[in-house]
Amino acid sequence: MTTLANILSIASGFVLMGYHEPPANLIATSIIINLALTPLTAIVASRRGRSALRWTIAGLILGAWALAAVMIIPAPSLPAPPRPDTPPYPPTSDAA
Repeated sequence: MTTLANILSIASGFVLMGYHEPPANLIATSIIINLALTPLTAIVASRRGRSALRWTIAGLILGAWALAAVMIIPAPSLPAPPRPDTPPYPPTSDAA
């Protein structure tokens, strides 16, 4: 149980805060924090053009790390729209 608590504390980011509790409290707190951050991670991901489902799963597993990652990773660039001054392809002959 201590190993699971250590893994969850790393995944939730509690190790960086120096959060030291009994394993049962640490596991419960990690699960609650991850569940609380999951919808926020999915919303940020969908607004940035990412897959909400994939980031929801990442938020469940990684908690605050997934939220930080989705906020740091830039949004995908959209393809440039066609310019209106370009002629249509294939060109047609108006000379005939």
